[in-house]
Amino acid sequence: MPGRVRNSSAVENKNYGGRFGSTIGGGTVWSSFDTCSDVVGSGDNAPLNVFHESVSGGRLNKPNVGFFSSWFTDYRVDMLDTHNCFDHLGIVGDIFDTDAATQAAARTNPSRPYVDVVTNALQLGELFHLIQDAGNSFFRNIGNNNLMYQFGIRPVVDDLVSLMNFTDQVNHRVGEIERLRSQHGLRRTVSIGNYGNSAKVNKFIQTQNFTLREDFDVVTSLSIKAHCRWLPAGDCLSLARPKEMRALARRAVLGLTFDASSMWELIPWSWLIDWGTDIGQYFTAHRNIIPATLSDVSVMRHTRTVASWPGKAQDDWSCSGIRYVRENKTRATSFVAPVAHIPFLNGTQMGIAASLAVTRL
Repeated sequence: MPGRVRNSSAVENKNYGGRFGSTIGGGTVWSSFDTCSDVVGSGDNAPLNVFHESVSGGRLNKPNVGFFSSWFTDYRVDMLDTHNCFDHLGIVGDIFDTDAATQAAARTNPSRPYVDVVTNALQLGELFHLIQDAGNSFFRNIGNNNLMYQFGIRPVVDDLVSLMNFTDQVNHRVGEIERLRSQHGLRRTVSIGNYGNSAKVNKFIQTQNFTLREDFDVVTSLSIKAHCRWLPAGDCLSLARPKEMRALARRAVLGLTFDASSMWELIPWSWLIDWGTDIGQYFTAHRNIIPATLSDVSVMRHTRTVASWPGKAQDDWSCSGIRYVRENKTRATSFVAPVAHIPFLNGTQMGIAASLAVTRL
């Protein structure tokens, strides 16, 4: 399908400065710039790229007190003459599109479990083994108790709490099945994560006829979302009858199946493997209690950088503050696959890792 590009921009007056009898400046300079590239054709959810850039402030004033002295009259500093004044900062914790797509598919799959009864029931035996094998060491007992809680008690308690909302969850899942049967299928957009970084960046603001160099506060934020579209698969008659529809919703909410996802959860320390990959979510994304097929998945990123400097006044000159904004919005098609990634351990995983260590003392 053909693509198209659209641009728009705004300008403002540069104004004047000078020295030694010569004048600099004049004309107009940019104040904002926008561009959008997308795909023209049937359908939607195609790749998209939007770029926005704007700047304000940066007006330098200095009186003309003689031939050898520089002067400026509301002159916009030269640093802002060109585009791309600042780049986006690097983001720690950013993930690949395929990782985001896999997470989204796992969270939007109509067959995703709300309470995984089968897996937790089969894991109950591990609870008694942990109690039986507890050592005499004080630290070992602490570690075993934590593991017993994380892998035995906590899942059961969490599921009991979750069951209090069971009816609402079934009703919600029935609504998803009804949307799945609609003309456009089930469409859901989920937030994957929000990330950020900040830094001090030193820049030359003005060099011609006057030297000004200052530190800017630069903040970059990144928001990642993913959009999934599910269509009915196989025999759709069960999705059309209210009784069967509710039965399927009940099975999905309770996780009443034994499949690859269930087997993966029962593998010892599968949580540790999932720390370095997203295999568990891959299996969850491919559960198929409710006959549905992932027809389309796209990942949307919004990266925004703001660079600011408060301005300065000294002796016989002053310069107003500067604010620069740069934004990129993208939408890219992706796919579901196990992807290796190395995130930081969260608090729970760190506790489990520590417990594993002390039980080996």
